[in-house]
Amino acid sequence: MAGEIILGYDGLEGSKVALASATGVAAAYGCPLIIVFGYEPNPLGGEVKDLRDAVRAVGDKLLAEAEEAVHAINPNVTVIRELVGDRPAEALLRAGDEHDALAIVIGSADHGPLRGALLGSVTYQVVHRSTRPVLVVPVPDKD
Repeated sequence: MAGEIILGYDGLEGSKVALASATGVAAAYGCPLIIVFGYEPNPLGGEVKDLRDAVRAVGDKLLAEAEEAVHAINPNVTVIRELVGDRPAEALLRAGDEHDALAIVIGSADHGPLRGALLGSVTYQVVHRSTRPVLVVPVPDKD
């Protein structure tokens, strides 16, 4: 199917805020919402397979929770969960291309450009490398 909305989800505050917006966009367009969790642990020593399996299990749990949250907002939105064995930005970009997505929705915790550049911000990478629209949803200030 083509024309889905892709949501990057990692269970952090930014992705939870983005989930609500992505649900609204998917409902407005009457299309499925594909929730993507990208995982690829850095293979620095230890049992890489065990680490990968543990991260995959966390991703499964987070995606199930995200699907429940979507249906709490709008039970009519079709949800597809995808665990993608790649770094998060790569996973989102690949999912966008594979599904010919209308848009990619991603949260931003607004850590600032320097920190994002140093740490390899997923939001920064997706915005600058995507060939399709990207909706960045900011986390509201806590006053």
